Amino acid sequence: MSAFSRAFNGRHSKLDIVYFFYFVSHIPITLLIDVLPIFPIELIPNALISLNSLLTDVLGDPFMVIGPRARSDMTWFRSLLVCELVLQLPFFFYAVWALWTNCPRRHAPLLVYGVHVATTLVPVLGMLLRGNVDRSCSTRAMLAGIYMPYLLIPLAMAYESFKHCVSALSASTKSKKS
Repeated sequence: MSAFSRAFNGRHSKLDIVYFFYFVSHIPITLLIDVLPIFPIELIPNALISLNSLLTDVLGDPFMVIGPRARSDMTWFRSLLVCELVLQLPFFFYAVWALWTNCPRRHAPLLVYGVHVATTLVPVLGMLLRGNVDRSCSTRAMLAGIYMPYLLIPLAMAYESFKHCVSALSASTKSKKS
């Protein structure tokens, strides 16, 4: 039996498994893709510049443009990327560990993370769908589809974690009254 099978042998919900892979995949995505716009292009390896070109030139992502072509009115988005690097990236490692070990105290931190990320995705999707973005309707829809899991998974995480937190608080309150 593999380590994965032993760790996820029925002790985890299906959503916990989704969250686990979400966080595992998000570590390299953050380091290799998401944070590129906050660094000077001179510090970015050529391979990552090529990957960035795929996102910006082929897929038309207006947020991820790096170097001299970057829009100066995207400071708000770059500030979200700084939060991803400084606040979220360290949390991803905790979340992977907490989900892997089925830590019973994971729900409050997952709730905070889910609400934070869902809140940051609302202006991103709003700008993409209705803002000053020179893209065709089909490109906007395709990009919204790419960004949408980063709204829906954290929303589900926040909802499920909220239910766990409320249940734990209710149980704690009942036991104190007894």
